[in-house]
Amino acid sequence: MKYLQISSILLFSIGFFLACGSETVELSEHDWKVTDLTGSAAPKEKLGNLSLVFKEGQEIGGFAGCNDYRGGATYNREQIKFSTLYADNESCDDSNLEKRFLSNLESSVSYTYSAGKLVLYDEEGNILVEMEKS
Repeated sequence: MKYLQISSILLFSIGFFLACGSETVELSEHDWKVTDLTGSAAPKEKLGNLSLVFKEGQEIGGFAGCNDYRGGATYNREQIKFSTLYADNESCDDSNLEKRFLSNLESSVSYTYSAGKLVLYDEEGNILVEMEKS
């Protein structure tokens, strides 16, 4: 009987902690702005101009630093995969930032969402991009 109580408490605790780890979010219900970009030393105000918008039909787009970009994304509750992303060809001082942002998006394979923050990860679990609702 005592083992049954301990097992029940243990299972409840595990379920509680797993449920608190990550919230669910419908990505397409929000526009996202970048707060941190791995591999970039750009200041926060420049990062805040970078955006990601999930559209109908698995299409995505946004602003990449110099140009608007577009492409596709498939995702479920934890995994995400971006197609090759295409940007206009206008050159500017932030072209390296744009290249880094698009490359990090294309390298993303999973994500988490918690407390209004969307975080994209690569295959090894390294953070590539952090975003918040705009």
